Amino acid sequence: MKAFFPVQCTDTLMRIALLVKQARLQQGVRQIDLAERLGITLRTFRRIEAGSAEGVSLRDFMLVVWGLGVSERLFQGLRDDESFSVEQLEAADRKRVRLPRNRPEDF
Repeated sequence: MKAFFPVQCTDTLMRIALLVKQARLQQGVRQIDLAERLGITLRTFRRIEAGSAEGVSLRDFMLVVWGLGVSERLFQGLRDDESFSVEQLEAADRKRVRLPRNRPEDF
């Protein structure tokens, strides 16, 4: 049985896959050539271009969108969001979520 994956996420992946494919075709690059240049397997590249999240690492995904020059288009909103900074990410990295302890009187 496959794990749940929201429809909105599937739709977003398909849109990104289309963007990746269009960029590659506009640049006249074969799948195998781009995969080799980026140091990923052809199978992984094909999965990304098909919009599949199965077995694709975030690193490989980012290499593909960067290698095709579409990362700016995809992530511009993150860069423009002033409420989202590197400093905030670093501060959040140091925080933990602690669950409340069960006390005997809770039962």
